[in-house]
Amino acid sequence: MSAGSGEENENLRNDLEKLECHFTWGLTAQDVNLNFLEAKFRDVVSLPEDSLPQEINLKGRIYNHLAYVKHLQGCNQEALGYLGNAVEENADNAKSCIVTYGNLAWVHHLMGDDREAETYLWRLEEINERFPTLPPAALHREVLGEKAWSFLNFSKNHYQDAKDCFKEALQTEPNDKEWNTGCAFSLFRWDGWRIKNGEKIPLSTSRSVKQLKKALELDPDNGMIMVYLARVFQNNGKTLEAGNYIKKALEVSPNNFCVVLRVGRFLRKVQNYDMALHALEKMLKIVPDSARLHHEISNNYRWKAIRGNGLPDDQELILRSIPHKEEEVRLNPSYFYPQLELAMRYAEVKDVETAEGMFQEMFARYDLKPADRQALHRMYGDFQKYHMDSMRTAVTHYMEGMKLQNISTDWEKCRTRLLQITESAETSMRTEIEKFLSVQLTTGATH
Repeated sequence: MSAGSGEENENLRNDLEKLECHFTWGLTAQDVNLNFLEAKFRDVVSLPEDSLPQEINLKGRIYNHLAYVKHLQGCNQEALGYLGNAVEENADNAKSCIVTYGNLAWVHHLMGDDREAETYLWRLEEINERFPTLPPAALHREVLGEKAWSFLNFSKNHYQDAKDCFKEALQTEPNDKEWNTGCAFSLFRWDGWRIKNGEKIPLSTSRSVKQLKKALELDPDNGMIMVYLARVFQNNGKTLEAGNYIKKALEVSPNNFCVVLRVGRFLRKVQNYDMALHALEKMLKIVPDSARLHHEISNNYRWKAIRGNGLPDDQELILRSIPHKEEEVRLNPSYFYPQLELAMRYAEVKDVETAEGMFQEMFARYDLKPADRQALHRMYGDFQKYHMDSMRTAVTHYMEGMKLQNISTDWEKCRTRLLQITESAETSMRTEIEKFLSVQLTTGATH
């Protein structure tokens, strides 16, 4: 361990701040659900090579993502392990190690080992001397790519940043497959975010559609581009075109985990549950320990059971969903929401004792984030309303959820359920709810 003078430490910190890596790109823990991101990224690095895109070193990139997530979780030693994996993945390409070395310098500095941090700064100097850029302030292609994909993969708050990075890259390489694909994905997600916020984006004027089609021309066997085009066309009522893109995506990428997972989600949303389950369960044989695959399979069984009636009407399908939900919880115990969903699945097959026990264990936890506790109150309210026939208890928990303020989508769900209850509640309860909402809606609007 080294403890240099104040001036030396300040100089080192200044050098670190100038690096291009995850620690200097403004990616914050407040933007994301870290447990979800960790599960998502761990899924990718555990995949067999033939289920990943072959044209890029995806694992090397994701190991850097994982390392930064572990840092944000306060686990710098684990972060070092993942960064070591990233170095191994990029052993044959020094420029692909630039971001990793920057991350390593930061982690060692934060752990108090400035001597090791300086070692990585020297390595970066050597790489820059061997591979100078023109102009000198320009980013290496590999660094710009890492930056753009990091913005895209971490948070919706950075979709605009991702789009800007990819467009910057396209100025020098307008027909590059990776840059066109990345730009298309960032435009697609940015448009999706705008649509969720009430904007209308006609198909004929959609920049994302134009860019997705260009990317597909340059990379005609890219199944992910096809999935995104399918979603755009489906959202615009072009069902036949959407279906054709989905079928083609499965044809060209039958073993690509990322493609199959999104195909499964798409098919669930259009209620083609059998086709979704066929594709997902085939992938599960290749990747049996994917929490996200188990999640998607479980959801398909449940939604097939619901069949548009609001509540499950096929107990056998719910029973088939439960083992997959249990696997999801086992494989990703730090992600809270699947535990809530599992409790509700037990309730739906009339095992209310197990469900109640799970809910009480969750209420007893002291480490829940406010958004997780809000979801817990909302889900327990649903449990009491739909499975225990206790409207009073349900109302109490919906109110408790809203008292945590508008910090997640569950605040609005609690509000909607309370409004629905007022339509049929007795006079005293209706008055109580309306009075509560008048106060909470004013308070929630300011958060």
